[in-house]
Amino acid sequence: MIATPSLGLANDAAVPAGAQAQGESQGNDGQAATTTGAQKEKAVDLQSVVVTGNIGYRNHIDVPAPVLVYDQQFFAKFEPVSVGDQLRRVPGIAFVGDIGESVAPEMRGLGNGYTQILVNGRTVPGIGNDRSVAVDRIPAEIIDRIEIVRSPSADFDSQGVGGTINIILKDGATLPPGVIVRVGETWDKKTGRLRPNAAVSWSGRNEADTVFYSLTFDAQKRFNEKHAIQEVVDGNTAGFADEVAAHGNGHSLQSWDDINKSRAASREEQGDTRDSKDLSFNGDVTFRMSDVSSLRLDAFALKTRRTEQESTRTYEGDGSVGGLDLSDPELKYETTPIDEDSYGLSALFNTSFNERTDFEAYLARNTTKGSEVKHYFKDTPTTKDKIKGTAADDKNWQGDASVTRRMPDLAKSMGIDAASLKVGVQLKSKDRTYTDSQISGLSKSKQTGTDGSFDYKEDRFDTFALVDWDISPKLTVTTGVRGEKTRTTQDYRTIETENGAPVGQTTGHASSHEFMLNPSAHLQWKVTDTDQLRFSVARTVRRPSVDQLVPSVLLESPGDYDVTIGNPDLKMERSLGFDLGYERTIGRDGVIGVNLFQRNVSDLIGLVRTARPVTDAGQDPDDFPGGLYTYQNLGSAKVRGVEFDMSMPLSFMGMEHTGIFGNYTRLFSTRLNPITGRDTTIDDQPSYVYNAGVTQDIPAWKAAFGASYQKQGPAFQHNSPGEMQSTRYGGNLEIFLEKRLGKAFVLRLTGTNLLDSCSQQLEQDFAGDDAAEMMANNRAYNVDFMELERECSSPRWSLTLRAVF
Repeated sequence: MIATPSLGLANDAAVPAGAQAQGESQGNDGQAATTTGAQKEKAVDLQSVVVTGNIGYRNHIDVPAPVLVYDQQFFAKFEPVSVGDQLRRVPGIAFVGDIGESVAPEMRGLGNGYTQILVNGRTVPGIGNDRSVAVDRIPAEIIDRIEIVRSPSADFDSQGVGGTINIILKDGATLPPGVIVRVGETWDKKTGRLRPNAAVSWSGRNEADTVFYSLTFDAQKRFNEKHAIQEVVDGNTAGFADEVAAHGNGHSLQSWDDINKSRAASREEQGDTRDSKDLSFNGDVTFRMSDVSSLRLDAFALKTRRTEQESTRTYEGDGSVGGLDLSDPELKYETTPIDEDSYGLSALFNTSFNERTDFEAYLARNTTKGSEVKHYFKDTPTTKDKIKGTAADDKNWQGDASVTRRMPDLAKSMGIDAASLKVGVQLKSKDRTYTDSQISGLSKSKQTGTDGSFDYKEDRFDTFALVDWDISPKLTVTTGVRGEKTRTTQDYRTIETENGAPVGQTTGHASSHEFMLNPSAHLQWKVTDTDQLRFSVARTVRRPSVDQLVPSVLLESPGDYDVTIGNPDLKMERSLGFDLGYERTIGRDGVIGVNLFQRNVSDLIGLVRTARPVTDAGQDPDDFPGGLYTYQNLGSAKVRGVEFDMSMPLSFMGMEHTGIFGNYTRLFSTRLNPITGRDTTIDDQPSYVYNAGVTQDIPAWKAAFGASYQKQGPAFQHNSPGEMQSTRYGGNLEIFLEKRLGKAFVLRLTGTNLLDSCSQQLEQDFAGDDAAEMMANNRAYNVDFMELERECSSPRWSLTLRAVF
């Protein structure tokens, strides 16, 4: 989609697993444009990359910063459709939300702006106000490798408190000439529906090796079927009082599998389908202008059309066992069309002024547009009751330049092997327009609505400097500092309507500016030829979401009689992070690593009640007697954990065609919950994440098979005065069967979610006319009712044929 790798790793995706060169800590030196004859010789043809019995392992990497690298071959045999599918096999990555969806990844269980998504080392816009990027829209077909950056150096944007996921795209300069064609079908077990997918990739170069190019077209239909049961239990439910007295979460009161034994006050049975169509194009061309200069141009376009349909059947009951009235359920329907388009252009220029000085310049324009309109129907699929819609238009400009200077004279005077200095500047401009509208009572004589919109502009001026110190062949240190200056302006408007006529309007304007200085340091010590130690310290930040900054008015939030307003003076959350890691290589391909980490986060953003009247937000205190709420920086948090990963062939056991991989991350966090006054965890952070797998190649049969299992632990949420919840996720089992047909074709059958994975969400709700009363009931655990939900997704099977020409 955008530019070139920023870690300076050897960009040799075309080399078969086990033959990849280790990366060198050289910064952005335009390696993609200077493919050497040796590289070209290694990447003879695409057959050696696509139709191969080689097993993919985690790449070895030789830079001081703690980075894990997984190339396309590590994921290929399971035929992932999107980056989201790929990330499920990467250490420490969790997903929360709808079962079967892989939308917003969380490194170390930290989402909502704590995890940074980069493409080719640069930031990309997302459709959400929380700055998140929907990775399930990025086709796996265009990916060269994925880099997991646990602690950033100064030339990276400082936003990755939890970490940074750097997605590196394929490029023509490192791909051998040829065409790859993929066709496939995915079958959903519960619905029996088939969804096709297809892709074609073309890479090549001229005879003089001065022009390199690649083009990828990808078309796919994604389908996810979910079915959920939610039971509401309250004071009339048998056993409810005892459950509350024991501070239970309500699980013992559920009867999801037997409606005739349900004791719920109400029970919802919901069917939910997510049907998506994605079309994408990604292309690049690199001009080698001389032995030291190159220019690379990139373009991408991604179009998503998605329809979500829900049908809900609600039964009412009296709280006794078997007390549901099954004769007259209430019927509700929802249809939500979602459109999202992303496209962009970029240019990257690399040159060397002399044998000691390199220069790089980059310019990009990216745009993301989208809309979501939710149609609510009551009693019948055609009786419309309400419409709620949102739309966003996010335009981004980005430009940067850097100079890298090798300093052998300084290194000699200091008695060390080498030293290099890299300095740079980055300019970013973000212009976001967002609208949120709602019309209720469409089936009644009186229709009420709100129409809110805001324009948000963010201009950034970042500078950085870092120095690589090669103290000796065994010891390397990287030190750096990054300054980030941010200016924002916000204009907003909210119109209230009755029967289409405006009855009230609120407008406003705000601005802010902030400067952050973020140092970092990384140490790599090669204890032996096979053992390495790394230590890193870095300051990172989490920027507020856009809707937390814009001082527009949100009615009936957090309570029915409350008003919430954004705060343009919010500061970024700040984190000082430490990483201590050990890595051991085993043979040519094997690697085992363990990493300890801690993040000390300050200036946490939270929702608080102000002493100001609701009239300051233009509202009538008779209509909203509760209170005026806003976001403020308050409190701190500590996040810590241990990460283990392993990837190796079993050659030492005489099983050279058997490969295993696995990783386990144990997570801990503490923060003061302002609602209860007690310590709790970061919201939605699972207690652990792990996955394990095995791949077996059978050369005599030209076949292979394997399996992978992923699981994440329970997570808790305490971010609302009126509710708290816990979520548990089932495990995901995947398998693949592969048959290679000659030298140009490979056929794969893959299955995912083969255990009918389900999530369980148990929510406790606390009554109150305003947030203050809710908080009091929350502290006393005076539960008004509980929502007990189980959501399951259907298994899916895919058959894929790849051909190389």
